This record gives sequence, structure tokens and C-alpha cells, in this order.
Amino acid sequence: MLKTLSKLTAAAIITLALSAVLLARTIGAGLSGMTLQNGDWTTSTATGSEDASLMLKAGVALGGLLASAQSDSMYYRLSAVDGEPLRLNCRYRIEGKDYDANWWSVTAYGWDNYLMPNLPRRYSFNNENLVRDTDGSWVITVAATAQPGNWLPIGPAGAPGWRKTTNHDFDLLLRLYTPGEAYLNTPMSAPLPRVIREDCQ
Repeated sequence: MLKTLSKLTAAAIITLALSAVLLARTIGAGLSGMTLQNGDWTTSTATGSEDASLMLKAGVALGGLLASAQSDSMYYRLSAVDGEPLRLNCRYRIEGKDYDANWWSVTAYGWDNYLMPNLPRRYSFNNENLVRDTDGSWVITVAATAQPGNWLPIGPAGAPGWRKTTNHDFDLLLRLYTPGEAYLNTPMSAPLPRVIREDCQ
């Protein structure tokens, strides 16, 4: 009798653990539910609105991303360049200028939707701290090793590898707060930074 009870308890614990893992993976995938395409960037007009799906809302609550109301902000994510998933062993160049928003930023996130640990503790650049060229344009270099200029470090995610459900190692998130009409009304053609894969090792 005691052996049977122990077996049932162990089976229940395993079932609960597997269910928790599956739920976490499903909710995490909800953050990727951005379906409008603008070049390599994706977005969704449902993010931050009452029309957001249950999984997207759960993903926002779990990851703490994309939380502002849609009328106050716009979010674009990029997880691949020319169809190739973003990799930690590659170096990327982000080119851009100023955008029609009160404040904007570019942040790198691990596949687990959290900031990636790095020694410089640098996780993003924004319109106020970028080093720019004389014409106002700027370049950010995304790489695992130190780079001159605006270097955005990347590295392994903090979560255990068995939780990974994505093809990409990390992604980039462009936030625009109080965005202009182009981002709210025509998000698929609004001006965005250009991301180029320079080389891989």
C-alpha cells in the first residue's frame, strides 16, 4: 500500500512539473505572436490593447515586456536577418537615425525574453545616449566581444538551455514611446533601423 502511494505521489509530482514546463513554454511563445511585418522587424497592433490574445497578455505579465498601452507606445521585434536567426557567434550592425517618438530605444534580449548577463552591464541604447555621426545618424554593433563605438553586448541567456523553444539565440526590441502617426496607423511601412549581419565565427 505504501509503495503504491509513493508511486502515485511521484507520478503526480512529475505530471505537475511537466505541466508547469509546458505552460511556461506556451506563455513564452505568446510574446512572439507579433504578425505584422516591416522588413525583418515584426510588430502587432494588438499589443497593449484589449484585443491582445490571452497568451500574449500572459507573456507580457510573465516577461514584463510590451506592457504599455498601444496608444502610448509601439514595439518592434527582430529575431532574424534575411531569414537567418540571430546567433551569438555573429556580429550585427544596426544603422539608424532619429524616429518620430518622444523616446525610443533598442534592447537585446535572450531567447528567454530576459536581459542577457554581460560584464559591461549594458543592455540597450536610446535616443539620448547614442554616439552619433555629424549628420545625426548612428550605428550600433551587436556582438559577444568588445567593439568600438556603440557596442551592445550579447551572451548566453540566463535560463537553462532545456527551456529553449526558439530558433534564435536572442532578439532585438525597438521601443517607441508616444510614437508618431506612421507607427500607429501604418506600422508595416514606418521607418525603422536597418540590421545587417556582418560576419559569423
